[in-house]
Amino acid sequence: MMNRIILGLVFLLSCSGAVKAQEQNSEGMRFFEGTFEEALQLAKKENKLIFMDCYGPWCGPCAQMVRLIFPLKEVGDFYNEHFINMKRDMEKGEGKTLCKRYNVVSYPTWLFINDKGYVVLSSSGFKKVEEFLAMGKEALNSSRVGDEERFLGGEREETFVKKYLNDLLKMRQADKMEQGLEKLAEEQGGKILDDADYWKVYVVSGSNLDSPLAMYLVEERERLYKLYGEEDVNQKIRNLYASIPRVFSLCDAGAKDSKVLNKEKFEAHVQLMKSRKVPDYKGLKNEILFIVELWNKEYDKAYALGEKNLKKAGARQLCNWAALGERLMRDEVARKQLIPWIDRALKLNDEAEFKKECQEIRHDLETSSHPSFKSKRKSIPVRGYQY
Repeated sequence: MMNRIILGLVFLLSCSGAVKAQEQNSEGMRFFEGTFEEALQLAKKENKLIFMDCYGPWCGPCAQMVRLIFPLKEVGDFYNEHFINMKRDMEKGEGKTLCKRYNVVSYPTWLFINDKGYVVLSSSGFKKVEEFLAMGKEALNSSRVGDEERFLGGEREETFVKKYLNDLLKMRQADKMEQGLEKLAEEQGGKILDDADYWKVYVVSGSNLDSPLAMYLVEERERLYKLYGEEDVNQKIRNLYASIPRVFSLCDAGAKDSKVLNKEKFEAHVQLMKSRKVPDYKGLKNEILFIVELWNKEYDKAYALGEKNLKKAGARQLCNWAALGERLMRDEVARKQLIPWIDRALKLNDEAEFKKECQEIRHDLETSSHPSFKSKRKSIPVRGYQY
């Protein structure tokens, strides 16, 4: 028995050695095994960019890249010559710190980083050989001074700034988008929201209630109505003051993952909306209460709250509340109770895009007993994502 165990250990060790030898002798990509700070030092010494593969242990496309692309000779020849290659699991060790530092929101994410730690090029998703090589060549041919470094250094040429923010939008970098807009607002004022390009970025990233942009949004809403439509502007106001994350920030943790509304925080938030003259702040107050009841699975209370407060509601508000129920309710009977809200919304607004959204919500309420995450919805936006 002991001999079998020893033989088994010898076999495993030999396999491990063979794998390591194969990795060392591989014609494919070679990855630096030091820390990120050591990689920065090496990048400076060798005058190279760092290429970082940001992956997750459960990510299928990440595994495909490791199996199909990284081992190829043409890939290894190019990346080994021109970059300090690194790969980090974003969910453990140093990777968790890097994930937060670079706001990695999807796997795989590809970052090309200069020796100062600034990203000069980023992309994401599975890449075919030619796409992967083209991405590396683009990084190689780009300025070693990345757009973020240029922006933080004070470059404000309009075409450059808009491209920088739009690139962040493509990569769903919500925090950096908002930081960029707030920097512009400090310099130029909230009127930057009059520009459709900046408005588009703010709609998907703005979350700071203390920002000049949040003030401008409410104070100058009549002006913004003329530019973007009353519904879209009010929807942004609603998402700023009564989004699910905002509601959770007003709650304390309860038993078994429940949420307990913190009375002091809630009253302060309602007073803030009132003092700023947020349109329909009373309706938003009730929507906050509705979300808390839904989260705590108090479906009868949630439904009663809706029936009471939606009697004179417009199409968008009816759609918003029904969508919240669809997203948070886990009971077939309770979900179907909300279908009349959607039907009322459809009678009030038959515009094509709105109609499509309502029909999707109605379908999911009627056919599923669990939330559906098949599509992004205007009624429940995800920060950083366009709908």
